[in-house]
Amino acid sequence: ALRSIGANKMRSALTMLGIIIGVMALVVLVSLVSGATNSVTTAVSDLGTSLVTVTVSDDKGKPIHLDDLNTWMAEEPDIGRISARTSTSLVGKHGANYDSVTVYGVTPSYYDIQGLQLSMGRWLKTADQDNRAYVCVLNSDAATELIGYTDCVGQTVVLSGVSFEVVGVLEEDTSSMMSMLTSGTLMAYIPYSSLIRLTDSVSSDVTTFYLSAAEGSTVDAAANAMTRILMDRFDADEDAFEVDSSNMLEEAMNSITSTLSILLGGIAGISLVVGGIGIMNIMMVTVTERTREIGIRKAIGANRGTI
Repeated sequence: ALRSIGANKMRSALTMLGIIIGVMALVVLVSLVSGATNSVTTAVSDLGTSLVTVTVSDDKGKPIHLDDLNTWMAEEPDIGRISARTSTSLVGKHGANYDSVTVYGVTPSYYDIQGLQLSMGRWLKTADQDNRAYVCVLNSDAATELIGYTDCVGQTVVLSGVSFEVVGVLEEDTSSMMSMLTSGTLMAYIPYSSLIRLTDSVSSDVTTFYLSAAEGSTVDAAANAMTRILMDRFDADEDAFEVDSSNMLEEAMNSITSTLSILLGGIAGISLVVGGIGIMNIMMVTVTERTREIGIRKAIGANRGTI
């Protein structure tokens, strides 16, 4: 066999190349899909493992207010924290610097629900919400662009003509999927009540809010509890609201990556099959070109084992 390989170097090299390409294509493509799956899973986990997003599209004349959220948070054992969120785009100014800032009106629970991290200062307090205080927490991009540096706690930023004291700066996060989507966006977080007071374009009715599962409960249980509450409130109209959990997103992404894995694995498998066909073809040629030699050997008495 070794002598045969050495006698046909080009044929042997091409045969080996076919199977090498097939195997490498299979290994590389499947590995890429596996890596992409892990990255997506990590990114989805960064969005919050116990996060439920609720969006109300039709309140049926029964608008949701902050008091309702506090009541549900206190009465439902499966629901941990609830935070309303609304947003608008305003011009932020500090000295001669100004730029467009996405301003989020949130309640204190938003920090824990979203898993945010502060690099300095503090987050919004319940007293800020109750007193409609003009305080804000900036992300690192907003602090750098407007004030010029991130160590800016105590400085003042003007939003829509009103001065807000900077009480905290969020830590820059470059690892999560959400941070990549919002990279370069100037963001400021202020109390929900302050944003309603600041601009007429934001209604006091809560149309979007987030909630987390209580300790010892699951995100599915929290989502089911909120669905039950809203079904009772909106006369069992499923189209009036939407409840999305991070588990649903993770399941959807897993389904997509599984399909992608099968697709790329199939493509790599074709490369492997083509390489195998090439080897089979070479083996058939090798046998065919020795048919005369085999016949002579059998004619002079060689048995099957010898051949």
